[in-house]
Amino acid sequence: MQKTSVGSIEITALVDLVQAYPATTVYPELGDAARFSGYLDAEGKVALGFASYLVRDGETLLLVDTGWGPEHDGKLLAELAEAGVKPAQVTHVLFTHLHGDHTGWNIDRQSGRPIFANARHLVPQADWDHYAKEAEEARKKATGGRPWLGSFERDVQPLEGFGLLDLISGERAITPGLTAIPTPGHTPGHTSVAVSSGGANGFVLGDVVITCVDAEEPELESMFDWDKKLAVRTRKATIERLIADRALVAASHLPAPGLGRFVRADGKQCWQGI
Repeated sequence: MQKTSVGSIEITALVDLVQAYPATTVYPELGDAARFSGYLDAEGKVALGFASYLVRDGETLLLVDTGWGPEHDGKLLAELAEAGVKPAQVTHVLFTHLHGDHTGWNIDRQSGRPIFANARHLVPQADWDHYAKEAEEARKKATGGRPWLGSFERDVQPLEGFGLLDLISGERAITPGLTAIPTPGHTPGHTSVAVSSGGANGFVLGDVVITCVDAEEPELESMFDWDKKLAVRTRKATIERLIADRALVAASHLPAPGLGRFVRADGKQCWQGI
């Protein structure tokens, strides 16, 4: 758990877990991974944090993403408690997208009820439509579908029945200082959150950038991206914007807790943690 701020808006990083993947699996066309050795462990793996972000703007308490959940021994609720916040105090939950590692702590496994019971849950319309269609097709074929479809049906669809779901599209003001911004490519409706306060800028990124590798070389295509070409275009444009804005960035999978900035140094762009 780590806190920082953008003007008067407080951002708290809540790390659910950290897990390492082979760099050549994440980036199938990486080629010689040696040039990124500074980002890899001795086995050639790159560590991914799985972080959510609690954003406080006045009376609004926004949780961006809800981690991977209890099936992965996630620590989100413990991190939230360490920050001195109870789930009932959260006023809004926004999902950058609907992959299971971002929706895991929505529903209590024992009671079957929402964990953030007083919060409006903001879901990108394009992601809802996409995964609802895939889930329905998987049910018809009785194949079980892709791994995240189970989490969609278990952790996301029930929110509609509890009356907590708000589908969003385009730019959406949450508060005067917090705006949901479409950043598609990783998924059809991938959404980030722009933060603005007191002349300072911030950005809760989601999965626009996955690791320090594609922060440095945004043209690299990741196996995790739905539309790889669109994801590259979004990644390049977003990094350019964030460098120009000198924005503080909260990035789910960059080295935990995923707080820092994109900078240009020594003739290249890179991630610089704080």
